[in-house]
Amino acid sequence: MGFLRDESGYVLVLGRPRLMAVGAASPAKEETAKRVEIAAKPMVVAACSVPQYCFSCSWCGEQILLPTDRIGSPFGNPDARKVEAQSIATVCMHCKHIANYSMFRNCLGFDTRHRLVHAQRKGETVLLNWLRCAEPLCMKPVPLFVNIDQENPIFEADAERWLWDELTCCLGHRARQISLDPTMQLPLRSASWLR
Repeated sequence: MGFLRDESGYVLVLGRPRLMAVGAASPAKEETAKRVEIAAKPMVVAACSVPQYCFSCSWCGEQILLPTDRIGSPFGNPDARKVEAQSIATVCMHCKHIANYSMFRNCLGFDTRHRLVHAQRKGETVLLNWLRCAEPLCMKPVPLFVNIDQENPIFEADAERWLWDELTCCLGHRARQISLDPTMQLPLRSASWLR
């Protein structure tokens, strides 16, 4: 039974609703609720989109997606940055060129086609190395990030075929070419430890 009270103090007593059969005598017992069985649904993998930097390759125009959280948000809010860099380097898997990319105006690697998008994460983005330039007094290393696909892994022999044409630090000094092993991953940390 349900009790309802109002401000005046009167009590309204409500009983359970009963179903009446039309054209027959009233039933002595209440009808019991039938159990509803829930059909099993196939399991669906949830896919969410994450913020990613969408860079346009300076050589072939192909889009390069790098998740903001996996590269340390170098172009984000200063409080959220884990990596302090004016520009980053990454490789275009279409034309195999390594180039500078930046979201800061007046920095090497800036392009008006670069933008921030929400997309599903594909593969794993890793920091391969901090690239130093040929200028001995320059203290502006460039982090090299690569997106590695689980289905098509990258090996050291593949990295040897990458093209280093016109890769520079953020000040314009030519970057030194180093041997890369994509199977080794560096921890994500700021460039301040290199000084």
